[in-house]
Amino acid sequence: LRLAVYRKSPLGLPISAETLQALDTAIALAREGGHTVDEIDLPYIGRDFMADFCKTVTSAVAGTMRAEALRVGRSVAGDIERATRVLSRFGDIIPAGELYEILQRLNATSRRLIAETAQYDAVLMPIIAHPPLACGAMDPKGADEFIENLLDKLHLTRLLRAKSFLGQLMDKSLWFTHWPAIQNVTGQPSIALPVHVTEAGLPLGIQAAGRPGDEETLLSFAAQMEKISGWLERRAPLKVPG
Repeated sequence: LRLAVYRKSPLGLPISAETLQALDTAIALAREGGHTVDEIDLPYIGRDFMADFCKTVTSAVAGTMRAEALRVGRSVAGDIERATRVLSRFGDIIPAGELYEILQRLNATSRRLIAETAQYDAVLMPIIAHPPLACGAMDPKGADEFIENLLDKLHLTRLLRAKSFLGQLMDKSLWFTHWPAIQNVTGQPSIALPVHVTEAGLPLGIQAAGRPGDEETLLSFAAQMEKISGWLERRAPLKVPG
C-alpha cells in the first residue's frame, strides 16, 4: 500500500511525546509490512476548519433537541447534561445563512482533501493528543465550571459569537482529541489501530483514514498491523480482587 502520515494538530495545540511515539511506531510497523509512507501536510485543515465544524455540531445539537421536544411533547432541556444545553443554545443563535455558508466551506474542504489524498490507500494520523485520562478528568472545574454555569443559567451564549471566546472554548473542548473531526466532516472511513503502550501501561492507538467507500482496504491493513505488532497475543495482567 501507499500510505501517508499527517502528524500536525489542526488546532495548533501541543501533542504529547507518547502520541507522537505511537505514530512513529505505526509508521515503522507499516514499513515492516512492505508499505511506503510519505509525510504530508494539510495546511487548509486548521483552526478555521475546526471552528466551522464546532458551529455545525452545535446547530445539529439544537436541531436534535427541537425534534426530540416535538416527539415527546415537552422541552428536553432538563434531560441532558449542562454542557449539551450550552451547545444547543449556541446552535440556536447561529443564523441560517451563516450555517449554509459554513456547510459550503466544509463541503469544499472535504472535496479538496479527498482529491489530494486519493493517491494514498490510507492516511495515518493520531486520534488523541495525550495518553488516556482517568474518568472525570475532563469535567469542568473551577473557573471553567463557573463559566459553563453562567452560559447555561443566564443564557449568555451570545458571548460565544466572539471569535476569541469561541476559540478558547474550542481549545478547552478539543484539546484532548484534535483529529477525528476531520473524518466527521469528510465522511471518510477510518479505523483505530492499537500500536503502542504508554509508560503507565495504557494502550495508545492511532487511526488510518481511507478513501470513501474503501473500508475493505482499511480492515485488511488493520489486520496486518495487528499481526505484525503482536497485539493479538497481548494480554493484560490478571488481577484478582483481594
